[in-house]
Amino acid sequence: MKDLLKKEGIVTIIAAVVFAILGIIMIANPEGVTQIITTVLSIAIIAIGLIKVITYFAVKGGNDFYNYELVYGIITILIGIAIMVFSNTFVAIIRVGIGIWITYTALMRIQLSLKLKNIGLSYWIAVLILAIITLIAGIYVIFNKQTLMIATGIIMICYSIIDIIDEIIFMRNVDKLNY
Repeated sequence: MKDLLKKEGIVTIIAAVVFAILGIIMIANPEGVTQIITTVLSIAIIAIGLIKVITYFAVKGGNDFYNYELVYGIITILIGIAIMVFSNTFVAIIRVGIGIWITYTALMRIQLSLKLKNIGLSYWIAVLILAIITLIAGIYVIFNKQTLMIATGIIMICYSIIDIIDEIIFMRNVDKLNY
């Protein structure tokens, strides 16, 4: 049993290394990774649309007044094609949307910090400082194209390092387990 756990630990470490390599690739080539993701996403959406169209004709949906699979399929195919053709715009909309959300929450926290100050709580300054940092991050996300892929890559690398360390600690102590 202990040997099996150690082998599984090695597999986990290998998976974490692969995950870290993917994170490094995301940092090194965020636009390429973004293009791959939007292409895969658009192909998947087109495939779903095609399945809906085929299903409509396969089940003779024309006789069912409440079967909208054909329209759903055609619209889904068009959305998939639009994402593929306008992938940069699609990614920009998502990035700007996330940046606006981060900026919005930062502004809400700035307002909260001012309310905390008005009622005399001493930690209002810490809330204000963190809110300003968040505001800067939100604005940065809005105006920097590669932010999301780079941040995701960094998170993947950090996760991988933590996973590797955790697995090494586990493997070194597997002999101490009582089962």
